Amino acid sequence: MTSTLANVSARRITVTLHQLDGPAIHPDSAGRCIKSIINNKSGLGVLLETDPAATMAVLNLCRENNIKPAFEELNFQQLAGEIPTNKLLKTFFSIKTFDTENLHSQIPIDQINIRSAGRAFAAKLIAEKTKGINTSLAFIAGLLADIGLLAMAEMLPKSISAILEEAKDDNAAALQLEKENLGITHNEVARQLVQKWRMPEAVADSVWLYCIGEADKLNNVPNNKIILTVRLADMLAKSADAEAEVAAKLSLTGEDINEIKEKTKSFIYEINAAMQAPQKLDTESIKQICLALLDETAEQKFTDFLDAVSSSISPASSAMDIAGTICRLICGTLKAEKAGIIINNNGQYEAVTADGDKPQFASFDNAPSAEEAGFEGQNTKSVELEISGSIIGSMMLQIPADSPLANVSLLNKVNLFIAQLIAIKLAGQHDRDIAQAVIDYSPARKQTIQQQPTIAARNDLSETVAEIAAGAAHELNNPLTVISGRVQLLMQRETDEAKKQILNQIVEKTKNAYEIVGQLMNYARPGKPQIRAVSPFIMVNNCLEKITARYMSEPLEIRLENIENLSDIEVDPEQAAEAIAQIIYNSLESYESGNGPVQISGSEQKEQNLIEISIKDIGCGMSEETLKKATEPFFSDKSAGRQRGMGLSIASSLLKNNNCSMNIQSQLDKGTTVIITLPKSA
Repeated sequence: MTSTLANVSARRITVTLHQLDGPAIHPDSAGRCIKSIINNKSGLGVLLETDPAATMAVLNLCRENNIKPAFEELNFQQLAGEIPTNKLLKTFFSIKTFDTENLHSQIPIDQINIRSAGRAFAAKLIAEKTKGINTSLAFIAGLLADIGLLAMAEMLPKSISAILEEAKDDNAAALQLEKENLGITHNEVARQLVQKWRMPEAVADSVWLYCIGEADKLNNVPNNKIILTVRLADMLAKSADAEAEVAAKLSLTGEDINEIKEKTKSFIYEINAAMQAPQKLDTESIKQICLALLDETAEQKFTDFLDAVSSSISPASSAMDIAGTICRLICGTLKAEKAGIIINNNGQYEAVTADGDKPQFASFDNAPSAEEAGFEGQNTKSVELEISGSIIGSMMLQIPADSPLANVSLLNKVNLFIAQLIAIKLAGQHDRDIAQAVIDYSPARKQTIQQQPTIAARNDLSETVAEIAAGAAHELNNPLTVISGRVQLLMQRETDEAKKQILNQIVEKTKNAYEIVGQLMNYARPGKPQIRAVSPFIMVNNCLEKITARYMSEPLEIRLENIENLSDIEVDPEQAAEAIAQIIYNSLESYESGNGPVQISGSEQKEQNLIEISIKDIGCGMSEETLKKATEPFFSDKSAGRQRGMGLSIASSLLKNNNCSMNIQSQLDKGTTVIITLPKSA
């Protein structure tokens, strides 16, 4: 029976895991990575293949910079090359490291890392000899199999030290001891972490189930071959005898096993030898780090430039006025000696130049050269203003050596931003679009902005809101948990009925706040859909049960028409049902009574393999202006306190997540019809 102490430990671990961005790293590993990054990232890929904590640090850095690793064919050296050097250095220079000098009973972090590297190496060799197993996924799963152990060593060093000492290297004994003492095992922790960090399902399954002893228990488990590969690799990395049953299921002969075992043994010996020398940063290394990190000042300069532009232009400004303002600010904020912008406006070339003072304007029948535009000297740069393959003009700059624009990355950002801003103005759009362009190119945003297919296109504001929503939800969850827990403890001890009523109100309001957080996350980061074939009739009825439970005893008038005989659809049933529920809530709220009627009807578009579900009300309807903003988060034309304005936003986000679409038709005082289009099952 699990003890109270174990339950407390399990809760503590679970709460901490939600906040863990990455496991702590061995200080020697951090030193090796830093030296490698300074040396043009030479050998960094090999280091990442031998230290799971370093690997996760880089993979998380990729996610922050919107770099999507191809896990099925992962190349660590190539991946590291895509990340700016200063960001890599900042990560490894500030990453949390184990205090190996004072760690309780000297938990062997370096030996855990060596075993992880050996297991990954062996898993790759096994996959290469076995048909149908992806070698890259097998390698990653083998490398990260002990990531939960590293996390627990960081969170509960005393407990883990004692467990490791008592269990030695026997996985089964360790798991049992962890369960008895902590209420959770390191492979369960590993699965939670790998899922949190958005790793492939095969990796999550493997780090969780590779410890299972009986191979026949895994027969019907998805990804069972990769799981068995990691299990066998774990045995070989420990120089233990391979289970004949596991080897047989992977179609490996005794000769194959011996070959892999010997190669793994040699590999571990080499890794062990390479890790013996402690890593200390010398003066030259620190100097190189500082020089690389200086690139961050360019980011700040770009932020200052954006702030200056956004506060200096107005909706009334023409494209040339904006260009003149930009030229002046480039000289003042980014230290250019002279700046000029030439715009091709329907075949007429208009130019503006500035050297810090009032801009000078000129017109040309043909594209002017640098000399004609007044630029001379070796420090003159000329770059085209291009957006979505269309050249809309050019920018000329005289840049001294100490100008931030000498940084090529910053110059490219400035160029792209100016092209976007002028393209929007030439297309005749308004101040909101100009403001959005400033937002889209702000370095404060973590995601890389991609150019859109048309010259006037811009990134949707919802992406920015999604980032804010996800961050707000994450930050709110923890304090809400503390408030809820403390209040419930106070309620248990309180005897005064008036005070208990006040505490109960706090509990109810906390639940409301939790609901808002859930809505934020549903909108901002809907989970990966579990697509499967489902009957629309069953899905809609499940949805109605949920709605009925929410409205409890209130009489609702909701009618179904032609839903029962619709063909199956391929969606995540829970996400699709939640989207439909949000639309129905919105329809019910359109009535003063709040209870309908709402009609739900279905039809099939057989030639397009689509199912349509229509949700219709004859409530208050929406004006044209309201309809345009209907799916924007937090927008509501209801009075304060009536609605949060997230219903249609959540519905739209969840439907897009399931390859579905939503069309809203509405007239003020006549009602609203929402038509959902869903893919029919093959």
